[in-house]
Amino acid sequence: MYGGGIGDDGDVDYDDDQDGFGYEEYSMDDSLDAITRLERYHTSDFSLQRLVLVRELADTAVDCSYNATLSRMLPLLSNFVADSEPSVRQTFVEQLFPLAQFLIEGGENGYTELTNTFLPFTFELLVDKNVQVGMSAVNTLIKLVELVRDDQIETQILSVVVTLAHDERAEDYRIVAAQLFNELAGRFGSQRCIRSVIKEVEQLSTDASFSVRKTVASNLGKLMQVIGSETSVEKVLPIFLALSKDDIWGVRKACVEHICEISAGVTSAVRNKELVDVFTALVEDQSRWVKVGAYQNLGGLIHSFGKDEIPQKLVTLFAGMVPQPGTECDYSEYCAHSFPAVVAAVGKERWSELEDAYVSLVKDVEWKVRRTLSFSLHEIGKVVGPEISERILTQAFDLFLRDLDEVKIGCVTHVAEFMACLSDNARQKHLHSISALPQETENWRLRELVAENMGALADLVSPKMCKDLLQSVIIRLAEDQVADVRSAAYPSCGRVYYKLAQGDKNEHEELQKWIFSLHPSTPEEESKSHFQRRQMFVHIAGHCCAAGAHSDTFLDMFDKVCVDKVPNVRLVLAKIVSEVLVKCEALKNNPRVLSLRSKLQEDSDKDVQYFSQATA
Repeated sequence: MYGGGIGDDGDVDYDDDQDGFGYEEYSMDDSLDAITRLERYHTSDFSLQRLVLVRELADTAVDCSYNATLSRMLPLLSNFVADSEPSVRQTFVEQLFPLAQFLIEGGENGYTELTNTFLPFTFELLVDKNVQVGMSAVNTLIKLVELVRDDQIETQILSVVVTLAHDERAEDYRIVAAQLFNELAGRFGSQRCIRSVIKEVEQLSTDASFSVRKTVASNLGKLMQVIGSETSVEKVLPIFLALSKDDIWGVRKACVEHICEISAGVTSAVRNKELVDVFTALVEDQSRWVKVGAYQNLGGLIHSFGKDEIPQKLVTLFAGMVPQPGTECDYSEYCAHSFPAVVAAVGKERWSELEDAYVSLVKDVEWKVRRTLSFSLHEIGKVVGPEISERILTQAFDLFLRDLDEVKIGCVTHVAEFMACLSDNARQKHLHSISALPQETENWRLRELVAENMGALADLVSPKMCKDLLQSVIIRLAEDQVADVRSAAYPSCGRVYYKLAQGDKNEHEELQKWIFSLHPSTPEEESKSHFQRRQMFVHIAGHCCAAGAHSDTFLDMFDKVCVDKVPNVRLVLAKIVSEVLVKCEALKNNPRVLSLRSKLQEDSDKDVQYFSQATA
């Protein structure tokens, strides 16, 4: 046993003086105030204690006041910079920004500590041997730089980064410098970047270490945005072009992975010529990993052209990413993922160049490819219009609805948006498939999604079509055995009822009869009625009111619910009044709604009172 032995009587004899584990040895004195506890335990041998203290540095500063932070806390911080535990150093550097903010708000001494203490600590941790510590330090420095005065950016920040860029002791210093030149370009400003930063980046791009060159290739985009497209073409593009031909495949891969950022920073003419030539060379690279990186970013590159005419070469390459029928391909998932963006870029007029590729992807053997496409049907439909949507996309829609649940879910999630892309006749045909889905599936999450979309679908169809296709479905969903499905159906039921009530042939009567059946009209019926059905009535009637359908009728019935013998029924009414009715523009000042809320606020049940007053 820890710290103890077995006595003669068989009982465990604990002895805190022995070498075993003792809780008190590792606990901190909670009776001490935060700053005193920091002073006592900041050099503890137990790393978890130091970690707890570091996590609370900013809060401790606020608690102990500005002056105590300067005089008692700051002298202790250097211990954490050199802490033996990486998690302590990482947490420490993450605390520097909120701590600096607190001190700067307190006066000039706080700003002095920023430049003399916090920035040096951060620069020291930038080159920490632990990668996570270094990454956190970069993020902290980006934040701290925002606190530095403009007239000190060059002396306090830029000069230090330049020093790192020339440090030959280890490549880590130059790697960090290459990253910071890009990340801090906005703070350096256009003139400093043109005058100083670009030449430093150019020198780093020819560094003997391929890791430094790779970092440069990955960190040019923000710099280009700051200096503008013309200067970028003149000064930065040559750096990128040279790196794209580097002997090390990892550097070339970094180039192709960030080619979209380069595209955003150059002129239209360069984008259409030099950049396309670079990409064409990289997509045919001898390294498989460079080629994969190129295809991964092809869709993004095409989209980056915007209103420019997209070169035929790129569109052909994209369409060629699709595998032959019945075979797998390394690139089909990337193609499916980028398809909506590419269609949006090339437009309806050039759909014919992509149609065959799309039809092949719809039947891809990989279910993840089909799933990706199922989630984007509505986006593509918005671009290509009704004719192409009904000729091509509806076929995909029907196939996906007969596919795995993982694929179906994409169709159902955006079904209303997709149906909005179709004509009335096509919409009616394909709504049959959606209406049948809840009965065909045992997956309650699919039923929940159908329930969520029923209201939006009702907005797209006529009252007669709503009655024929949606009414029976929404009733079944509102009575589903899974509570989440029922909850999703209630708002949709209100919108379906509103659509039916707009008809001129009493299309709403059947649904209205069902809703009324949930609420007993006599004391005898109430005694036989289950309280959960009365709760359902409150939910559905509330959403019918919010939708603008027969509000007076339902408000009359709410007066009776207000005195229901079951508190949980009145509680649901309190929630509906506070969360639905009073937030509805047409009802929030309605005297009957306000009166109803007032009655509920005086209810004998405290929970009913609470929820009737809630505003969130």
